[in-house]
Amino acid sequence: MSSHLLAKLRALLNLPARVDVQLDQLRKELDEAHARSKRTWKAQQAVHEALASELAGTRKQLREQLLQHHLQLGRMNRLLEAASKAPRNNLGEPLPLAVPSPDSQPTAPDAPAEWLELDRCPGCATTGRSVVCEWNKSVLLEQETSADLMRYNYALCHGCGMLYATRRPIGASYRGLTEDFSETIGRGPRAYADNALLNPYPLSEQDRERYRTLIAGGIFVSDHDPREHISGVYQDRTENAAHVEILAHLLDLQGARVLEVRSRAGTLVSGLRRQFDASVAAMPIFESQQLILRSLCGIECSDLIDYDLFTIPFTDDFDLIACNHMLTHVVRVDRFFDQVHQRLKPGGHLYLYGELDERAYLAEGKSVINTLNALHLQAFDRASLIRLLEANGFEVIFIKRRHGSLLCLARHTGNRQWAPMSPEDRDRRVRAYALARTRAILRAPEAVRSRFADVWEDALAQGVAGGVAQFDDKGRLKLSKDT
Repeated sequence: MSSHLLAKLRALLNLPARVDVQLDQLRKELDEAHARSKRTWKAQQAVHEALASELAGTRKQLREQLLQHHLQLGRMNRLLEAASKAPRNNLGEPLPLAVPSPDSQPTAPDAPAEWLELDRCPGCATTGRSVVCEWNKSVLLEQETSADLMRYNYALCHGCGMLYATRRPIGASYRGLTEDFSETIGRGPRAYADNALLNPYPLSEQDRERYRTLIAGGIFVSDHDPREHISGVYQDRTENAAHVEILAHLLDLQGARVLEVRSRAGTLVSGLRRQFDASVAAMPIFESQQLILRSLCGIECSDLIDYDLFTIPFTDDFDLIACNHMLTHVVRVDRFFDQVHQRLKPGGHLYLYGELDERAYLAEGKSVINTLNALHLQAFDRASLIRLLEANGFEVIFIKRRHGSLLCLARHTGNRQWAPMSPEDRDRRVRAYALARTRAILRAPEAVRSRFADVWEDALAQGVAGGVAQFDDKGRLKLSKDT
């Protein structure tokens, strides 16, 4: 065997040993590289944590400085304006510059689980919108309430201009809110249990016997000869006499077929029946109203209204459908109008009354959050209600504001031509809502202010700039009583 081949054979015989040596060396190098990387990562993590802590502190300091800056600017601005000459004694209690965050988010075992999330206006299908108020009245109530239920994200539609809740409970969740009606709107448990016209609870047989005794007393019971009766029916009749008067002068209702939706005691339709020999029907929301409608007024009556899956259950058509405070509450606005279209005769009329008017909180000083309770899903101004009706095939004949709410008579034409809200009107109302939202936050009761901790400082700055909050002579920030 040649020396060359012998050398190759020896090299092959020693190969495993050399591979093991090389592998051991590679493992050592990898372990050393891993150790170096780990040390580098720990050092970088420490630097990151230090930078994050420093950044958080800088942000807090900057936020406080910006808040003071905005407050001082707002104070100087108000001093320069003529409005700053208003008496300083017209101020309320001092406002804190910050409020603590809640210890925990409120939860409730019966929190609504079914929600409808809207990506467009439920009245005109416009997608453009501005969220102008995140909360409903539930956020102001001290009772235990689901955090989810507090937030409806009310938006101003850029088309018709209606305010609407972009998220809303549906199905059993919404029915649960109506069944706990008095608690839902913040009046306390069973607040209306003794009010025959507004009792939201199911009636026992004893309740029904009691109601029948009161109904037997009649409606027009004189104070000089008192007897047991339902006094609310007399008040309802005198209140609804105004609506009877309006309809009697604007429409020919002789022998007409008339439906009242969300009727309390049927006094509106019974007035039209008496004057015009109209054939009338009613739809109530509570069992007590159902009993009164049938037993006291002898009115054809439906089952209780379903605000979510709203249906007009009568098989015949109507010349007039009158709705009491209905658009404010109805969950599916498009379904509501579909049902009305199906049950109105050609050229028939829709009469809306008691609809929520935004002037109450944009111009008259009420809290927008307190006004929008968990059952209030829509609100309007006069122009937006007109546009909404036009977008759904109605021509407005008469519209007025009465007792702080809107009433409107419209004829069904089927013509859906309408002009969207102008950009100028949209911007004006968005600004007005921003100020109303600020005012409502700063007016929140002390017991629930922690729920607004994340937005409190911004609300203070906006409040000073908008005149909602002012500095007194001692430099203390206070809420203006006029707001």
